[in-house]
Amino acid sequence: MENEDKSGSDDKSGVRSVARALALLSALNRKGKNLSEMAAAANISVSTASRLLGTLVAHGFAVQGSNNRYVPGLALTTLLHETDRWAPLRMLAAESTSALCTELDETSAFFVQFGDDRLCIDSAESSQLVRRVRLTGEKGKIYRGAAGKVLLAFSTDEAVDEVLGDMVSFEIPGQQDRTVEELKAELAQTRTQGYGFSHHESTGGSWSVAAPVFIRGKLVGALAAVIPDHRFGQEALVAAIEATKRVAAEFSETFQQLRT
Repeated sequence: MENEDKSGSDDKSGVRSVARALALLSALNRKGKNLSEMAAAANISVSTASRLLGTLVAHGFAVQGSNNRYVPGLALTTLLHETDRWAPLRMLAAESTSALCTELDETSAFFVQFGDDRLCIDSAESSQLVRRVRLTGEKGKIYRGAAGKVLLAFSTDEAVDEVLGDMVSFEIPGQQDRTVEELKAELAQTRTQGYGFSHHESTGGSWSVAAPVFIRGKLVGALAAVIPDHRFGQEALVAAIEATKRVAAEFSETFQQLRT
């Protein structure tokens, strides 16, 4: 009985250690964090964080730099690359969002299709005090918002029908329900003009412009500018459309040799 109790206790301790190690892995980023910051992020003591980080470093999942800050190790980045279906697009997404954000000083994001959703795989945040935020990993229904319209508009009719299925209409918070026929008309317009536009669709209080990014003629994603409502106007709209289309086209050309 005593041995069984000890075994159960060891199992719980092991599970707890794994959970804490995973929390530490989740706290790692490219900028790096010191020991105290890592412990706080994982909600564990500094001594426990130090012990577990030592194990992660020993196995290559973390690296402690000369500034004593912890960053992802080669074993972790290799694992992420091998299992990340969008790994080939990461550099394209990072550089294009940075370029668009620099030009407009508005938050920019790169979206890909993930089933029935649009998924943000990278973003660059505006330096302005009032700004919209798009987080990497953020998802939303693909039939709402400028980026989703672009992803659907430049897909095949079969792919669009697969996403929409038997849907007749769908809800847009704060607005009248939109019919699939209305959406398809918007998709046709998006293809014609080369960009998508949305206002209060995926996020209240903002508007967005998105343009397609192609690699050797294949749609790989949508580059979008996401802008607060109080900066909406004809001049701002024209500037956002021109910049987004141009940057998307430039990076489509630059990354023609990319394997997707």
